[in-house]
Parts: sequence; C-alpha cells; structure tokens
Amino acid sequence: MFIITERQYNIIMHQAQACYPQESGGILGGRDNTILGVLPIANKHLYDRTETFALSDDDIDTGYKFLDKHKLEYLGVYHSHPKGNPYPSDKDLSHHQKYLFIVGLRDRYNPELYAWRVEGQNVYAENIKIISDIGITVVDILTGKPKLSENLDEKSMDRLASMIDDWIAGKSPEYPKYEPSKWDASSFSTFA
Repeated sequence: MFIITERQYNIIMHQAQACYPQESGGILGGRDNTILGVLPIANKHLYDRTETFALSDDDIDTGYKFLDKHKLEYLGVYHSHPKGNPYPSDKDLSHHQKYLFIVGLRDRYNPELYAWRVEGQNVYAENIKIISDIGITVVDILTGKPKLSENLDEKSMDRLASMIDDWIAGKSPEYPKYEPSKWDASSFSTFA
C-alpha cells in the first residue's frame, strides 16, 4: 500500500487535467511507501504526446537531484493515460520499473491514481491511501522552512511554538488580549 497526502495527490491530478489530452507525468519520492515528494515534469516526447510520456536524460538527472536533496527514496515515475485505461501498457512494462503509477482519465474531471507492482511479466494492483494534510507541516523546498513561517516573524514563530509545546504538555495556551477594534461594521457588505 502507498500513502499520499491530499496536497501531493492534488499536484498530480491538477497536472493530468491541465495537460489533457496529452500525457503528463513526473517522479515520485518518499519513504516506506509514503509519497512525500512529487516532481512534475513536462512531456518530452517528440511526436505524439497524446500516446506517450517521455523523460529526457536531464529530467532524470534533475529527479535524482531532487530526491537526494530531500533525502527521499525513488518510488517511481507517474504518468497519465488520457484515453482512460489506467492499466500499464506493454510500453510501460518495457521500462522495467518496480512500481508504475498511472492516472486514469476515464472521467476527465474525476481522474484516478492507480499504483501497480511489477514482478517480471506479472502486474499486481497496489492500494493507495490518500491522507489529510491536517497535522502535516508543509515545507518550502527552496528554503527548507515551514510554509507558515513565510508570513510570520521569528518572535511570532517562537510564541506559536511555545503555545504548541504548552498545549502538548496539557496546559491551556495563553492568548494575548487586544483592545477592541474601532472598525465600523456598517461599511461591511457581502456584495462584490
């Protein structure tokens, strides 16, 4: 079984829909069958991108650098089948990958992600569990910092960390008290 967060899953689904009717894909990385990194890659096939997804040598090099930088294991390549059949084709099987991840677009607006384990000429379905992002810290891959920190100063981040530590320890966090706002609610409107 593979586990993927909603955020990572949505990256793959958005790419498959945005590139339709062409095939799209990329590289998946993670740990212990948990998909923690998705690297979308533009289709490099020279002739018919509606039938084939291709990577260049530079794409593969970039993928391995991405995995190495984030200390992720290579899990496999994912790609879409715009005509809907999410089962590996003979061409897919010829690449000798341990796992194949295929986005089936039978219903373009409700694509499905399938995982397949390949052993010789035998193909076995693998379950994929999509988990909520709640409780997951999203880290900016360029800075290595949690995304939340982009909008807060260091003092605010330290206060937030202290409040979380207090909550974990069973203490009720203390919130600062602010003076009432002088905002005039009569100017508020829900009409755009």
